[in-house]
Amino acid sequence: MTWHPSACVLCASNCGIEIQLDGRRLARIRGDKEHPGSQGYTCEKALRLDHYQNGARLTHPLRRTPGGGFERVGWDVAIAEVARRLLEVRDAHGGETIFYYGGGGQGNHLGGSYAGATMRALGARYRSNALAQEKTGLFWVSDRMFGNVAFGDMEHCEVALFVGKNPWQSHGFPRARPTLREIARDPGRCLIVIDPRRTETAEIADIHLRPRPGTDAWLLAALNAVLVQEDLLDHAFLAAHAEGLDEVRAALGEVPVAAYCEVAAVPEAEVRRAARRIAAAESVAVHEDLGVQMTLHSTLNSYLDNLLWLLTGNFGRLGTNNPPILFAPLIQTSYDRPQRERRSPVSGERIISGLVPSNVVAEEILTDHPARYRAMLVESSNPAHSLADSPRMRQALEALDLLVVIDVAMTETARMADYVLPAPSQFEKWEATYFTFETPANHFHLRRPVLDPPPGSDLLPEPEIHARLCEAMGVPARPHRAARGAGRGARGLRRGIPEGRRGRPGHGRGCAGRPLPHSGPHPPRRQRRRGVAVGAGAPGRRPPPRRRTPRRHRGGGPGTGRAPLRRGARRPARPRVRGGRPR
Repeated sequence: MTWHPSACVLCASNCGIEIQLDGRRLARIRGDKEHPGSQGYTCEKALRLDHYQNGARLTHPLRRTPGGGFERVGWDVAIAEVARRLLEVRDAHGGETIFYYGGGGQGNHLGGSYAGATMRALGARYRSNALAQEKTGLFWVSDRMFGNVAFGDMEHCEVALFVGKNPWQSHGFPRARPTLREIARDPGRCLIVIDPRRTETAEIADIHLRPRPGTDAWLLAALNAVLVQEDLLDHAFLAAHAEGLDEVRAALGEVPVAAYCEVAAVPEAEVRRAARRIAAAESVAVHEDLGVQMTLHSTLNSYLDNLLWLLTGNFGRLGTNNPPILFAPLIQTSYDRPQRERRSPVSGERIISGLVPSNVVAEEILTDHPARYRAMLVESSNPAHSLADSPRMRQALEALDLLVVIDVAMTETARMADYVLPAPSQFEKWEATYFTFETPANHFHLRRPVLDPPPGSDLLPEPEIHARLCEAMGVPARPHRAARGAGRGARGLRRGIPEGRRGRPGHGRGCAGRPLPHSGPHPPRRQRRRGVAVGAGAPGRRPPPRRRTPRRHRGGGPGTGRAPLRRGARRPARPRVRGGRPR
């Protein structure tokens, strides 16, 4: 039987897999040894993919009837009516009252890319997704500390520190279990876990700090205080890159370490041992996750986590925390462009990384405020079930003038929709994910369809849905569509590519085969021979042309001796790292 290459879509690691089919069933699944990131590794979650692929599926566009049920309609009718009703909301109340939620989940990101065109056609300004429930505290703190986010290089680090994370089960980086075993078995390396529970990762850790639930901030402050009070800082790194250090040292110098350890119920000796081991290491990689991001003091937790590796100079090097090489702008940071202060229209909550806080979405609807959200487009998400205070969120969805859902299954949110637009699953279409967070090696995987949509179904992939909505709203088709039948040379002409370079790999936007630049003094991993893999040192590929960056945003990066960081307004007790912005 044939093995079909693809990827698991049940977590952000998106490990490469191979699938054998039995009719429409995903009969056998194994790790793909040719995948350059996972290298044949996969956990047991991939074995359940058939359950999600062949569960209850949407097969045709649906429209709500006056009696509260649904009736099947054709795509032409569905697209025309949805476009008309969205335009009615826009014309009556303004495009900013149309709210977009979702955009792809763990393995379905191409559709979310095209949703931006629909939002721009409507003048919609506000959006959110699951990241607003989990990560925006980390995004906000990191952006103000160094203008970006950073992820730990667990494969090469001497010390690995996991805060509120159990990667033995949740993974979060390539080859999680083999990497954890390698660290645990190497006497020269150290595995530190901060978690109230004795998790599977904590079982093999060299140091396990078990704070009382909700006291992570006290423990993290104590760790940083030990670094300052015992003078364990990387003075050379901080002198070259940091500002605001005096305020931070003064604040941490006054922390009563013993008292904070008592609050967290962690022995002071263990805290000092962990801090000294971090300071003594050649390289430290830190990975925090939902355990500290969805608890008390979550934003402060993220700030203190970042301090641990910044105060010790573990940034921008092999085995430390590094900015990601993003294939698409999944996270909005100041390193990419200046971030202006934005607030949600009703509650006035801060919008971080372009995302309205999930827990105020209902408040933004259930009001008589003239700028309240009146229509909602939900894609590959289920806010009726996944957001806090589900009864109130359902009440908000019922109050909308229009609710449109794009999904593969009849979710709780879809049952409340005015229109349900069905899409193929991740294994029935060309698809990809933008979780290209790993450093120094980094890969983008464009996946081929593994099987056809269900027999008798009438589905459209999300990009096609958005393209048809835009055309139905009168948005002119881009030259790409007009040139589709004329071949690659015509598309190149419309993009302004010189005659002699048309059709050559690595030139023109949208060439999926372009490699990312080599990002450090490391040997590149094996490159994928099937599908499209974008990574450092991909053989047979031309490097992309350098993008000209405004001088005020220029910084450095791994291997340059300078962190890719920016300057900004000084804030008390918040060290910032100097980059290229003029004083």
